[in-house]
Amino acid sequence: MTLLSRLRIPAAYAAGIFIAAIFLDSLRFKFTGHETPQHIFTTLRDWSGIELFYPAGPWIIGLAELGAALLLLAAPLALRLIGQAKFAGLAQTLGGLAAVVVMTGAISFHLFTPLGIETPTAWADGEVIASGPALFIAACITWLCGAAVAALRGAEALAALRELTGAKIKTAANAA
Repeated sequence: MTLLSRLRIPAAYAAGIFIAAIFLDSLRFKFTGHETPQHIFTTLRDWSGIELFYPAGPWIIGLAELGAALLLLAAPLALRLIGQAKFAGLAQTLGGLAAVVVMTGAISFHLFTPLGIETPTAWADGEVIASGPALFIAACITWLCGAAVAALRGAEALAALRELTGAKIKTAANAA
């Protein structure tokens, strides 16, 4: 077994821990009506005319992030505890892909809407006292980590899907 193959699973867990930390930490803001998510989602609502962005947006995205965090860490650990470790890679791959989807939206909204890369990060008495690119940078790093998890555990996910479905799922390697 090569060093790279021995590091694949620990690297996936490390990336999953980073993503889960980002996602779980953000829930306290999204689920409490904090000014920053309120600013983000009302900006998107006002720009797009889609009323769903606020007040539902923080909740929808928060629940998606919670689901991704559970798939990245809790589900694989639970599967190992119940003797179904062969499905841990599938759970982590789905969590990584969920992170990529959510962060693709975040990055796109930062780049292509009035939201911008610089967003408010600190408030006092309802007024912005600090802005910066921290949320955009975190979204980019989280996107990269999600893609890394999917790449590192993807082969295991395909094997688990084959076992679950009993079907032959083609991969790039066996399609040639």
